[in-house]
Amino acid sequence: MGLLDFFHKPAKKLILLVEDDVPLRRFMADRLRENQIDVIETGDGNAVLKIIETHQPDGVVLDIMLPGRSGMQILAELRETDKKTPVVMLTTLSGEGGLRLEAVKQNAVFLNKADTSPDKVIETVLRHVSENS
Repeated sequence: MGLLDFFHKPAKKLILLVEDDVPLRRFMADRLRENQIDVIETGDGNAVLKIIETHQPDGVVLDIMLPGRSGMQILAELRETDKKTPVVMLTTLSGEGGLRLEAVKQNAVFLNKADTSPDKVIETVLRHVSENS
């Protein structure tokens, strides 16, 4: 690889993965890394906005039920200053119609973990990050 190749190498994408279910988070993080995506992981709802501000990820996977603050609160606060970073919301809650509608209004993709395999979540994240690059 020559010097010019080094400078023209596309930058890796960075995803913030926010999930308090540690085995699920690790599985999804490993799958993203297999797809050449850098990953920052957390399960702490209070840390998310600071991580976004500091690292400016290319996308966010955000669980709704988190310790500290809910994913919906985080999404609303994020959208006050950032309307375009792709966000994929995850939940296990049933009867999520109102949550789904609110997520869509906030320009986020909404997936129910009970109806969506982790591989489908990864596929959705990869698609939305590549569409917004």
